[in-house]
Amino acid sequence: MLAVVIPTHSQPEALLRAIESVGSHPLVVVDDSVRGIDPLSGIVVVRTEGEEGFAAAANRGLAYWQKNGADRVLLLNDDAVLAPGCLDALANAWSDGDGALAPVLREPEGSVFGIDLGWGGRVQLRRTPGPVDALSGAVLLLRSSERFDEGYRHGFEDIALCCELRARGLHVRVIEAAEAHHAAGASVPRRSRNAQRRALAGHLRWVGGGLRGVYAVLLSVAQVIREGGPSDRLIGVAQGLRDHWFAPSHPGGSE
Repeated sequence: MLAVVIPTHSQPEALLRAIESVGSHPLVVVDDSVRGIDPLSGIVVVRTEGEEGFAAAANRGLAYWQKNGADRVLLLNDDAVLAPGCLDALANAWSDGDGALAPVLREPEGSVFGIDLGWGGRVQLRRTPGPVDALSGAVLLLRSSERFDEGYRHGFEDIALCCELRARGLHVRVIEAAEAHHAAGASVPRRSRNAQRRALAGHLRWVGGGLRGVYAVLLSVAQVIREGGPSDRLIGVAQGLRDHWFAPSHPGGSE
């Protein structure tokens, strides 16, 4: 059985579009908002404590479906919409050797064919078809038994999981016959202080300390300069560094 999980936080209108794109497939919405979303007719809603983060919300949904008989789960962001036939294409492409599959993501800044990982944990979105190192958690098909590291509040949890899957000998693949549209940063704009903070905190948790950690900070600062600010993103860099320092643990996972 294949089912769908949609974690949601603060985009009720986008959530309805995401739900509509799922069609008749079994679905649970995981509500991680501050005050709770309005009831959704005919849809199971699992409530977190609120503000637990994407990884924790996704895990709640995975655990729900593992308990209720689904062996595979499509994780779908509330700011993503499946193109017709996307879920079927992913399901048909799945093999026992796969750990995670994703569609081609059509985003405002261009198509995404997965994620490439460079030296020191450098991350780059792949804009052309080809083998990839990791996949975006925006739309991700995986086993219901998998779990994200909840130490990642928002950012790099998908990369960390994909690296774990590959270390176990499983494949992570983009299926070109499947497509989804992703607003990419609708809830937290990518070029904002908060996005910079989350990204660096997640990056540092993934690569750990030492030279790779220094390199991650330098990459974050260079990104702000290259993209022309705004300058308060540098405050986000400092905040991300502080978040990492005061996190419970700093497991390195870079290749």
